[in-house]
Amino acid sequence: MSAPQLLGVFEDARRQLVGRAAGAVTRSVYLNLVFKAYYLTTTRQFALAYFFLIVLGIAERLFSFCIDCIRDKPGQPWRIFPRACIYYVVTLIRYVLMMAIMNGYVPMLLITCLGLALGQIIVEGIRYVLLARRASRRSKAATPDGDGDSTSSAKDSVDAAGDHHLRSNHIGESCC
Repeated sequence: MSAPQLLGVFEDARRQLVGRAAGAVTRSVYLNLVFKAYYLTTTRQFALAYFFLIVLGIAERLFSFCIDCIRDKPGQPWRIFPRACIYYVVTLIRYVLMMAIMNGYVPMLLITCLGLALGQIIVEGIRYVLLARRASRRSKAATPDGDGDSTSSAKDSVDAAGDHHLRSNHIGESCC
């Protein structure tokens, strides 16, 4: 898509939003959510659809993080089932988001990306808090009387940076 075409798409989206705000009649936008489809015509319907897509994007990122929180351990094959169930939900959400953006309506695409980005910010915040807590626990365990041991703190920082639990397998996957 060339730059003038892209600018034309954004201008069309802007005109539709301005027309809708002014109360003018505009064409409806088709939103397909796999199991149910809607024609969005009112501002309220657009707001609900945008909110729903943002929540779905956040949920997709959080469920992806949940998969990574269930660690694989040798001798515990039962952990496969919950990971597979969560992955099923994640895949379903990804396909719903993909179908929603396939209508070619640029604001719908941008809102979906916003939801995914907000979800990733939340996941990164959770990951940061978990890493900080783990580092704090390790530093307290290494210095029971509070006098600090430089050799154990260097080892703890390496362990915290290379922690399998906080490394993501599924969070890096794309939505569609």
